[in-house]
Amino acid sequence: MRRPAIMTRRTRTVFQIKTVGIFKVAPAAAAAALLLAACGGGSSDGGSKAGGPPKAGGTLTVALAGDPVTIDPRAVTPLVREVSRPIVDSLLALDPATKKPVPWLAESFKANADATEFTFKLRSGVTFSDGTPLTAKIVKANFDDIIANKAKVAGSTSVSLLEQGGYKGTDAPDDHTVVQHFAKPYPTWPLWAAGVGFGILAPKTLALPVADRFDKIVGTGPFVLRSYTRNSQVVLTKRKGYAWGPRTAEHTGDAHLDKVVYKVITEPSVRTGALKTGQVQLAGALNPSDIAPVRRAGFSIVAQRNPRLAEGLVVTGADRAPLDDAAVRQALVKAVDTRQIRDTLLTPEWGVPDSVVTGAVVGHADESALLKPDQKAASALLDKAGWVPGGDGVRAKGGKRLTLSLGWLDRGNPWDQPLVELVTAQYKKIGVELKPQLATAAQSVEALKAHKWDLFLSGVAGGLDAGVSLLGTFSTAPPNFYNVQDAALQPLLAKQATTTDEAARAKILADAQQRIISQGLYTPLVEDTAVVAVGKKVHGFALDADSRLPSLQDVWLS
Repeated sequence: MRRPAIMTRRTRTVFQIKTVGIFKVAPAAAAAALLLAACGGGSSDGGSKAGGPPKAGGTLTVALAGDPVTIDPRAVTPLVREVSRPIVDSLLALDPATKKPVPWLAESFKANADATEFTFKLRSGVTFSDGTPLTAKIVKANFDDIIANKAKVAGSTSVSLLEQGGYKGTDAPDDHTVVQHFAKPYPTWPLWAAGVGFGILAPKTLALPVADRFDKIVGTGPFVLRSYTRNSQVVLTKRKGYAWGPRTAEHTGDAHLDKVVYKVITEPSVRTGALKTGQVQLAGALNPSDIAPVRRAGFSIVAQRNPRLAEGLVVTGADRAPLDDAAVRQALVKAVDTRQIRDTLLTPEWGVPDSVVTGAVVGHADESALLKPDQKAASALLDKAGWVPGGDGVRAKGGKRLTLSLGWLDRGNPWDQPLVELVTAQYKKIGVELKPQLATAAQSVEALKAHKWDLFLSGVAGGLDAGVSLLGTFSTAPPNFYNVQDAALQPLLAKQATTTDEAARAKILADAQQRIISQGLYTPLVEDTAVVAVGKKVHGFALDADSRLPSLQDVWLS
């Protein structure tokens, strides 16, 4: 499924794989459902492990930039991931340092030779918070439930990821063995099985209609859902007797915190004020201009690149002049100074992209040599292509001006308009006239279907794996939403999806990234960053492998 992804300050959505971002929501629920879709230095100036031995007790209050809409982890809403992860566990977890799958509810897992069958051995003694023991039949029921209800959760990550591998079904040969079957090699399945969208729900929850599950989620996680008041708050309490945290957890027993309260605070300035006055101890979706004042107020800043495509300009007019000429596309890539963009509009927490995907993605390849800004080289490419500078600075060829249309959306970021203006100015220096057209989410879908624009400002689509990110945006398979025209790229995208040898697959992914940039199909602009302010009394906090809120099992208050 390939559609334009929009990244908002309040929300980030991914068409292809999963919602992303930290404490962010879409400007409209319709946009979030329609446009299914952040990345800096991976730094922290906080002493999250300081403060002595962990202490039990206390309430952690977290500011959310919007309402999660539901607590059902399968739902297509931007913030559900943040509030459901502490409640539900998955078969596997991801090591934040390596992005490798590690055991969680499954004590071990293995694939057959061609990665079409995966066997999980469940841990003993795991129970749901209502006391029901975890069995292989319940795991099977969860996956059966995803397929049975796929029409009711249109756009769900869980559905799309299963279908991507040609999911055939799950068997439960005994109480502790789960076997899953796919129609084609699916080497990345363990990576996706760790996601919250595949969190295992209790039979009590599965028995409910999907529409009734929004505030009745029962899982095996370290916290229990106590209440959800829409547009106000979500309250979780510690689950007693938890003893099966993932291998990456600091400890595997009960959570340290007694309670977690997520407060919905939609205005950035109000969130910042709530931090400073102590009403909340954790908050994301910070304006770049607020980071320094929050740090001066005594908060730690945790910043981590999001594993996605870099935010950038995707070519949507490669089937017509002037972008059917690779030289023109290549000139656009060389004209952009991404460091100037970061240093002018953002802060050092944000990264400067060196490839199509961010450096936090599995399979990322450093293509910085192709992304060095060089306006002289860009101008030379346009000269050679026959585009002659005009009296007003805009190049022309055969009486036609070198004018490009750019579609973009107001995503709620304070830097959206300045970003468009800065890129416009950088293009002007090489004689390219950029005409930005602001559109709503619905308008952008229609415009892209009609091939109205030459370029589109894409959000951070994709996921933890480079292959998924690239295939989701650059495949020519129907509906080819971005009007991709590069036939030579397609065999690389197809081959990486089924290659089980890691080294061979990494080479294919690197070749694909190199081709995308060298052919000027995509111009990276920003590696967006998940930035979280953490209070002085909060310890043990770190973002997970997906740059999202963790299960909070290790967090404690001094």
